[in-house]
This record gives sequence, C-alpha cells and structure tokens, in this order.
Amino acid sequence: MALKVVKEDLQSIEEYYKHPERSGLRWPFIFSTPIWLQSWWEVFGQGYEPLIRSFHSNDRLIGIAPLMLTDGGREARLIGSPDVCDYLDFITTGKAEDENLFFKHLVEHLQESGVKQLLLNAQRPDSAVFRGIFSTDQGNENRNGLKVSFTRQDQSFELKLSSDWDSFLAGLKKKQRHEVRRKLRRLENEGGSYSFRVIEQPREIEEFYPGFIELFKQNPEKADFLNEQMGRYFKTLILNTADAGLTRFGLLELEGKTIAAVLYFDYDNCIYLYNSGYDSDYHNLSAGLLSKILTIKHSVEQGKKTFDFLKGEEVYKSRLGGTATPIYKVNLAIS
Repeated sequence: MALKVVKEDLQSIEEYYKHPERSGLRWPFIFSTPIWLQSWWEVFGQGYEPLIRSFHSNDRLIGIAPLMLTDGGREARLIGSPDVCDYLDFITTGKAEDENLFFKHLVEHLQESGVKQLLLNAQRPDSAVFRGIFSTDQGNENRNGLKVSFTRQDQSFELKLSSDWDSFLAGLKKKQRHEVRRKLRRLENEGGSYSFRVIEQPREIEEFYPGFIELFKQNPEKADFLNEQMGRYFKTLILNTADAGLTRFGLLELEGKTIAAVLYFDYDNCIYLYNSGYDSDYHNLSAGLLSKILTIKHSVEQGKKTFDFLKGEEVYKSRLGGTATPIYKVNLAIS
C-alpha cells in the first residue's frame, strides 16, 4: 500500500474544502473549516509553527491534520484554542478503515518529526480521534505504542430541531413551555411593538458589528473577556465568515431599537450560537433570553436540523431542550 504525506498550508487545504466531491473529506464543524482556522491563525498564530499535513493512500486522500507545534517542536496541537473554538477535529473521510490508517501514519510522521506529545483540546465524543484510536469507555491504556488518556474539559448543549414551532414548544417541559409563552406575551404587552429579524449580508454585518460590541460589553464578564487581542479576533472572524456567507446576527427590536442581538453561524444545516448581548435597560423583559428563543424559532422556520448552544453551563440551554455533550482534552504520549 503506497502512502504519501504532503506538506500543506491553510491556503492549500482550502482547495480541498471547496471541492468536497473530489476530496471525499468531511469537515465536521464550522471550527474545522479553513476560513475559521485562517482567522484564528491571523490573530493568535504568532509563536507557533504550523505542521499541516495531508495523508494519501494509493493516491486517495484519507485525511488532513491541521496541527501546530509548540514547546520547541516537542508538542503538537490542533490549530485553534478551546476558548474560542468550541470543537476541534481532524479532517477525515469518516470511514473507519481510513481513520485507523490515518492515525497510524500520523503518529509515525509525528515520531519522525520529533514530536513527543499530541495534545488535543475541545474533542467531542464523536470526534475522529475517539473513532480512530479509542472510545470514551476505555479509559487510559497503552494502544499501538501510544500512552493515551483523556479528561473532561467542558460540555456543550445541542438541540435537534422540530419541523415547526408548535412542535418545538410541545417538546418542552410544561413549565418551560409556559415560561416561553409568558415572556413573549409580556414583551408584546409591556414593551410595545417588537420584531425579530436576521441580517446576513456582509455589508450589513460589518455596519452592525460596532452596535453588537456595545451590547456585548454591557455584560461586565464579557467586557473583561474582550481585550484588545480578542476584539481583533472577533472582528477578523466575523468579517471573514460573513464574506463566506456563514455569519448571522439575529436582532430583537423594540419600537425600532435593537435591544438584543445574537451572533450565530449557519453551517451544514446546523446553527451555532456563538455569542450574544442585550441592552441592560431591558433586563426586566428578558431581552437576552428572548433573543435566543426567537433565534431558535427562526431556525425552525428555516428548516435547520440542529441548534448548537455550544459550551457553557447556562441553565437556559437545558430548559430550552438542549442535551449535554461532554467535551474532552486528549493526550497522546508518543514514544
């Protein structure tokens, strides 16, 4: 069996992404797409050395490892960071035989490159490494010359969307269904005329971006998070993904004024709720929560299949029907 390892960069793997019918690869999450990786690298990549490789078996592409080196080249990580990339993964065909072969030769290549540890943050239980090397019920052990282990890092919440809004409401617990309806009635009765709309054109998104940041920073914790570098990353990411047709702002407006906004991404029939902000003057109307509820409603009406609340323990996620998914940090010690 002829195996070939090809040195790639973020620009070259974009060609594979643009032509999935030729490459046969699955890009499982928006965080794995070249546009996301490029945005992250542009802001946070300084100090890392890229190690991006594609693996080909008998001239057939079986996977891409978008890695970067740290610790003097002794440690490799997936490009990205768990604070802004909720899920990270390798790019594979999704076929078991390909993934087993991919990881076998990836480890061999890392050994030859002097890498002693592969550290993988933000790994879902259905990520390629769990499918290709070990599953979450097997614990720590030595497999194929590797000392592999994983630890719980976080959790996200995911909602399988109903076919219509009434079905979504019917799927909630009785108390939560009542609360959703009560909050919407109160917004209409006490707040006046409200509307919810979604903007997705790059120019509209760029024009609204400063307004979103103002709403975002009304939460003191978010304001502290948004330092100079993180602010640069947000703007780079939002504008780049807007040009790629992936970015959305869901706006809750009251008497023509935007009182809450949701930043989300629409990718592969899944809605990723990335961040949000609301005007604190409208806290009594539950503006922040309602903007998310109305984003779900819009997603249902658009026929989307999944609504991903992403990482975080906020209680509203489970109350609105989200199911918890554990997120792991995986360590592979390479001898």
